[in-house]
Amino acid sequence: MDLAARLADAPSPTMTMLPDGSVDRRFGVLNRGHAPESREAFVRQLSGGQRSFVTEHRGVEPGGQAVNAAIQGHELGADVALYGHLDHEVFGVLDADAHSMGAPASVNVYEFEDAAMMLTTESTDIRTWTYDDLVAADGEAALDADAVVWTNWSSLANSTDALRRAADRPGEGGVLVLDPGGVAVRTPAERERFVDALGALAGRYSVVVSANDEELDSLASAVGIEGGVTEQAERLRELAGVTGVVMHGDERAVAATREDVVAAPNFETADVSRFTGAGDRFSAALGFARACEWDWGPSLRLANACASFYVGTGLTGDRAAIAEYATEAATLSGGSHND
Repeated sequence: MDLAARLADAPSPTMTMLPDGSVDRRFGVLNRGHAPESREAFVRQLSGGQRSFVTEHRGVEPGGQAVNAAIQGHELGADVALYGHLDHEVFGVLDADAHSMGAPASVNVYEFEDAAMMLTTESTDIRTWTYDDLVAADGEAALDADAVVWTNWSSLANSTDALRRAADRPGEGGVLVLDPGGVAVRTPAERERFVDALGALAGRYSVVVSANDEELDSLASAVGIEGGVTEQAERLRELAGVTGVVMHGDERAVAATREDVVAAPNFETADVSRFTGAGDRFSAALGFARACEWDWGPSLRLANACASFYVGTGLTGDRAAIAEYATEAATLSGGSHND
């Protein structure tokens, strides 16, 4: 069955996304001729002593990994609940059932011709967030959704303790996709404790780690795992005892599962509209597909399609758009921007 047919027949699973949120202000970085500047030229000029640069304001948007995932889940037809840091009017445009746990981060996104740079100011509410804040927002029961997409472990200091609290809840959960975010900012000891918490969660959920190649390498190195992507994913999955470890990369996605290793090539993106946010949409689509009980192959294909569609268009695709895109777009033999 092709992806279009699967999407047409797919149910509307319940999905919960948590726990971050940000107000994203986008700026284009321009050269003196007011054309988009390349990252290489910017670095060269900055290193050479230039201290003044030209930008153009491109808008203010709701952001954060959980928010991006919620937008994608909603577009795929899931019944989405979002528990994030949403105390700002910009989040009023969201269609999800949204519950705030405090003030969001403030993110300035500087977009070059070929890359983007994010400068983040975290709110006190995010820095001090705990599992008790989720309970206070009446969000604990939402962890029993068909799929939970828990994002940005790296940016919330108390996330590991929160994951263990979730693991200790009675009963059985559904799919839990953990997208850890930029784990290199956490110490090796913190990363090791995160991997240990995955094992506790595996007793309650079908746990899937969703990470890019750098994040996977950082997690693997913290627990003494070396090798290429496939070996790292396989050994990390075995060590943590989880259902799957998925790497979403430029050219392909790779899933190490209990049964075998599954890979899916990415899609070509002739034009690049966005350099950030694609991985969040990948994780949301992966959670959606697994909640619909799809096999790993079509799950990865859907996740790749949602991520690459966003990279190429700057839009979050609904079922019809993703079905058409997956049918018409070529898969990669070269690079993509699904990171």
